[in-house]
Amino acid sequence: MVVPKFLLRFDDVTPEMAWSRFDPFDELSKDQDLPLLVGVVPKCLDETLVIEPARDAFWETVRGWADRGWSIAQHGYTHQYVTEHPGLLRLGSKSELAGLTYEEQFAKLQAGKKILQEQGVWQPVFMAPSHSFDEATLRALADLDFKYLTDGSGVYPYKFGGLTAVPQLFATPLHFGFGVYSICLHVNTLSEAEVEKIVGFVKKNRSRFISFEDATSIRNPVPGVAMAMRFLTSTPLRAMRRLRG
Repeated sequence: MVVPKFLLRFDDVTPEMAWSRFDPFDELSKDQDLPLLVGVVPKCLDETLVIEPARDAFWETVRGWADRGWSIAQHGYTHQYVTEHPGLLRLGSKSELAGLTYEEQFAKLQAGKKILQEQGVWQPVFMAPSHSFDEATLRALADLDFKYLTDGSGVYPYKFGGLTAVPQLFATPLHFGFGVYSICLHVNTLSEAEVEKIVGFVKKNRSRFISFEDATSIRNPVPGVAMAMRFLTSTPLRAMRRLRG
């Protein structure tokens, strides 16, 4: 029987994020033995992500997550939006990378990778700020030995510019009855009630949750479905994101 699988993805992980709303998910991970996917900003210069006092020993905390089997994605470099390019997925109108030259993007991505490597937490996973990247981004990522993207349309992983893309459609447990779904969460904007609701859903449906690493190896069981779903979900996804602003 084909059933949908879910994974929890967290964007905007920085020393000064809303730890009070992230900690319940950390505890959930321990309690349910569930590795999470976290997008860590290597050198955050985005003042909108300053929410709570900086957590002491931030990098030590991230290393601890990696030791517990979490997937650590490089979430851009400084998380500063410098262009109005929508990127290949066309989900918004701002980007840290899309629209810049290959050389500019390579330099930013390389600098971010170096920071994560120095902290001992780099993994070949990339999470684009605002889901925005272009052909030059993909080429630079491949040249820097990245292997996985945390974005895409459809409901099954697929090859995208030489990397494996694990699609991300919704911020809630919506699904089509089959496939893999990354529930995209921004703890900086979650309410306590929303945190409790998500934690409760995970506990009730633990058997349907997998790690990002497991998600990368899932293959479409029905030929042709994956491509059709990528086409069918791309336009509605753009519309939903525009409505959310």
